[in-house]
Amino acid sequence: MRINLEPIGIIKKAGKYSEILIYSEFEQIIKNLLSQSGKTSARKNLLVVHTNKNRDDGHQVQITKTKFINCMGNILKVNKIDASEDSVIDVRLDV
Repeated sequence: MRINLEPIGIIKKAGKYSEILIYSEFEQIIKNLLSQSGKTSARKNLLVVHTNKNRDDGHQVQITKTKFINCMGNILKVNKIDASEDSVIDVRLDV
């Protein structure tokens, strides 16, 4: 079964890190994420749901656990994710 999901952003490689660009119409997600994590948000674990480039396994999406580094506007800087140009479907705190 295939499900059509609307992406909220995209993953970009940035040296030894990855950046998750959240589209402007979904910026409230970043605000909610930062408010949930509080002022000690640095180095928190995030779960990133994104499209799966390896479609050979039959899965449309992949969930990657990564460390949150910082946030500048609508860009989340995280530890390197093995994904580039993948569409982001959701970002959550790993609690």
